[in-house]
Amino acid sequence: SLAEAHVVGDLVGLAARIDYLIARAGVAVEHAKAARDAARGQAVARKQELVAEAEQIAEESTQWKAAGDRLRAILDEWKTIKGVDRKTDEQLWRRFAKARDTFSRRRGSHFADLDRQRSTAKARKQELVEEAEALSESDDWGPTAGRFKDLMLEWKAAGRAPKDADDALWQRFRAAQDRFFARRSAVFDERDAEFA
Repeated sequence: SLAEAHVVGDLVGLAARIDYLIARAGVAVEHAKAARDAARGQAVARKQELVAEAEQIAEESTQWKAAGDRLRAILDEWKTIKGVDRKTDEQLWRRFAKARDTFSRRRGSHFADLDRQRSTAKARKQELVEEAEALSESDDWGPTAGRFKDLMLEWKAAGRAPKDADDALWQRFRAAQDRFFARRSAVFDERDAEFA
């Protein structure tokens, strides 16, 4: 950079070499900038794909376990993607968070409805068990057997109760039914023996 350097050597060659290196450095800087921009573009594109997938899951999926697992996998991948500018990243994150919240609300609502249905089924099955237990001591064989058949159909139509309650109620229902039919069989066997 000195206008008149008092040195010995090939100053013209040195100046040419410096100009060459500066030009190469400029090209390298442009390549690095282009590579960084391409990587940023790929990172933004990938996060946009993840957000779109999360939004689709949030609106459409009813496979609650698989969809929840996929949203967690998306979050894990999200954390590994670097190089997105802050503003774009925050916008995409808000969309992703909204999709997760939507999914969580839908899933919560689904399971709350399921709990209500199971609670209703449990109450109905409790009523059926109580009626079956009352009928188990009946001597009116024909109508009572018909009513037990109807109770069985109502049992199936009542739906599923919580597993432990459903099993316990079923055991009581079957015991009442078995008690009635065992008594009926004993009376019929005795009558058949008398006729014989």
